[in-house]
Amino acid sequence: MNSSAGGGCRIPRVGMLNPTRRIAHKGRTLTLWEWGDVATQFPHICTLSRLSGGASELAAALHAEILRFGDFAKLSDILLRMQKIALELEEDARTLASASVFHNLMALLNNVRRVDHNGRTIILVTLGALAHDTASANLMTRFGVTQKVIELLTNSQSDDIGGAAWCLSRICRSNELADNILIKPNLIESIVKKGLLSDVPRTSRLSAWLLGGLVRTDAHADAMAASGLIQISVDNLVRKTSSPNIVPEDICAATYLVARLSRSIKLSKLLARAGCVRQLANSLQTSVDPDVLNWSARAIGCLMRPNSLDLANILLEAGSAEGLARLPRVLPDDEVEPLVSFAFTIQRFVCAEWGGGTRKILVEAGVIDSLLSALRSASDVPAPHVHIELVRAISFLCDIGGGEVRKEIVRAGGVEILREVAESAQPEVAKVCDIAVTSVTGKIWSRHVGG
Repeated sequence: MNSSAGGGCRIPRVGMLNPTRRIAHKGRTLTLWEWGDVATQFPHICTLSRLSGGASELAAALHAEILRFGDFAKLSDILLRMQKIALELEEDARTLASASVFHNLMALLNNVRRVDHNGRTIILVTLGALAHDTASANLMTRFGVTQKVIELLTNSQSDDIGGAAWCLSRICRSNELADNILIKPNLIESIVKKGLLSDVPRTSRLSAWLLGGLVRTDAHADAMAASGLIQISVDNLVRKTSSPNIVPEDICAATYLVARLSRSIKLSKLLARAGCVRQLANSLQTSVDPDVLNWSARAIGCLMRPNSLDLANILLEAGSAEGLARLPRVLPDDEVEPLVSFAFTIQRFVCAEWGGGTRKILVEAGVIDSLLSALRSASDVPAPHVHIELVRAISFLCDIGGGEVRKEIVRAGGVEILREVAESAQPEVAKVCDIAVTSVTGKIWSRHVGG
């Protein structure tokens, strides 16, 4: 959303909210769908491959083994190795995402006599691993992979559903692909009944990620709402947050779906009316899991839009401000990614009301102190995107919060903290810090922070 308000202040964007955690590690970016995470999702099929070799050798080995009509145990070894290298190295994923490999995998997937349920799951996870960008996803669609995965989702009664949901969530990488997928008859109903409402936690979790990932535009969200997904998604969130035996990722997936559906004030109000607010606020107030805190804060921010004071009040009455103030205090030192959602939600609260009531509640809850403390602590971690969002939150509070909020930031040492961060930060971070200092001191609005 590129709209602006209040003299040109940039409205904080929701972003695509993909189910990924982007973390700088050893000079590269890791995502949620790494090999270790896939092994966690599918422990029954992700045993360690005995094979070595690169992408080209594996593609050739797969083709040769299929021609031999060899034992599937050998084929599964090849596929497991493919999954691992495709998820670890993008260059290998590009090599493997070829017409010949997709042709061979489709031949295996269609050979029901040769492949049992576990075998199909191995193939589906491999296909999902190879869908590493839009080009590979489009190629899969042209080869009929997407249609085949949808058939498995709508027709299967087995564990294929979890693998198919994961694969389809990887394929859905553009609005066009989402459009083509969503028009399939009975697809959403099948994903909900067989996937989201499944008694198998992994299947339910992966189906929630898929449904959320399919919401890429307002029209997609409206189509989901028309299918009854508003109440279903909130009921799913309530079940997950109320169960004592649920793992954090189940809560994250359920929260992600709610966040993705809140594409408009109308849908946000329907989600709030369905009962999501208390669950989200409670997660912020009680959880110590970084991912649960991350998605709960993000979902609360997504529920708000500019001039949505009624929604902001509902969220504040549920204790969201206190939960936000708590978030940085309970994060481990090396977990800074949830601070992006923390900052995003502060920005959304500020834009929800142009009067002073919301900011007053945020100040009284201790959000400003937590925000400044988070910026100082996070400055030691090489994560400039986190620093920039925290500084933007400070700027939003100053621009719209008025003189009293600026005085509170100055009293809490905000100017000194911003200057300290700017001294040792990368140029793009130093720039937004300098503009924020100017905004705190009341000389100019930071309407151009971050461009």
